[in-house]
Amino acid sequence: MSKTTRVAALVLVLAMLLACMAVPVGASFESEYKNYSGEWAGGSIIKMKLAQDTLTFDYSPVFFFDSRFNLSEQNKARIVDDCVAGFKQWAGVYEIGGRALTVEVDVHPSTTGSKNAASVKILPNSLFANGGIVPGCLIWRRESSRLAITLRTQTPQNRNFKHLAMHEFGHVLGLFDAYGYGSIAGLGWLLGWLLPEAPLDRAPAHTIMRGSGGDITPTEVEMLLYAWKNNRLQLYTKSALTWLGAQVSPAFSN
Repeated sequence: MSKTTRVAALVLVLAMLLACMAVPVGASFESEYKNYSGEWAGGSIIKMKLAQDTLTFDYSPVFFFDSRFNLSEQNKARIVDDCVAGFKQWAGVYEIGGRALTVEVDVHPSTTGSKNAASVKILPNSLFANGGIVPGCLIWRRESSRLAITLRTQTPQNRNFKHLAMHEFGHVLGLFDAYGYGSIAGLGWLLGWLLPEAPLDRAPAHTIMRGSGGDITPTEVEMLLYAWKNNRLQLYTKSALTWLGAQVSPAFSN
């Protein structure tokens, strides 16, 4: 082997070593966060697939409209479109730990005449509730069949549901509220202690889990990765929900 050939071979070997060092093992989000078998994780309400650096949610919401509203089919279709637009707001490209994660949200809506069969319920306000709620998120698990969204209003035909649906979908995906429950009349002193407000450095004002209409930040998306990896509801701060299996997100310890 000539000297020139040996030098060329050495340069090639060095180049290959440098290439291997530039792409360390575990560089993809899939290798770091996927801990389930098969292509998809989840259950009948929501499914998730993590492939390389793409996080895909597959959601098939079944809508129920309370008959007391007497809504036209056109109004129902518009409300479904509003909600679907809100769900899809979670899609995008987010930088987490210096890497780009692509989030895709596929939504396949349908309607039903059965309230019990629905996973998105459009209902009138009640004495104790209005706005949106996902009660099943208190014991969130990725395979849970109890992650139904309830959206309450007195005038659904005049309301845009996009931002409300966007916030409530965060609960379906595995996040708890950031705004705290201390302002609830009558029980605020107790609920504020059990379910406190998130620190502003973890959930700044105008972010999505502080209320409808907020922005989705890379922090929320990183929390989703941990929700699905650990199969636990993600909290912004310690609360009574840790007794039910929730965790203060490891996203805040990085």
